[in-house]
Amino acid sequence: MIDGLDGFKVDSKEFKEKRPLYIANIDGETKYIVPMTGAGLWGGIWGYVALNEDCETVFGTYFSHESETAGLGARITEEWFQTSFNGKKLYADGDTKTIALSVVKKGKEGTLSEANYVNGVTGATLTSNGVNEMIQKSLANYQDILDTYKK
Repeated sequence: MIDGLDGFKVDSKEFKEKRPLYIANIDGETKYIVPMTGAGLWGGIWGYVALNEDCETVFGTYFSHESETAGLGARITEEWFQTSFNGKKLYADGDTKTIALSVVKKGKEGTLSEANYVNGVTGATLTSNGVNEMIQKSLANYQDILDTYKK
């Protein structure tokens, strides 16, 4: 905690204006990496989503946690979960204003296209919901920045 602020609850204009966006060159292609923080079932969760040059297609993700349940919510750190985002799209067809990339419980996809969602971790609904909320809020907070980089 710094100056009485909890890092997972800071929501001031000053903080939002200081949004780091990491830019990497991988095999001659530019990738944009957005840091994310959120809340799981038992504590903080965090991660990164790397986007291709189009700023709409997921190149890769990384997630970690403070204290999620082993074998359940802690599975967000496993490769199978993280790579399930590869190639997914941020937006639904024809809508570049609303983040559609989501983590949903199997069978609860609703109107989402398969291009926009991954299945949540079985038995870890609250952690999966936390990852979904983290992705939605973090990417929405970066939309204006990503729009300036779109190819």
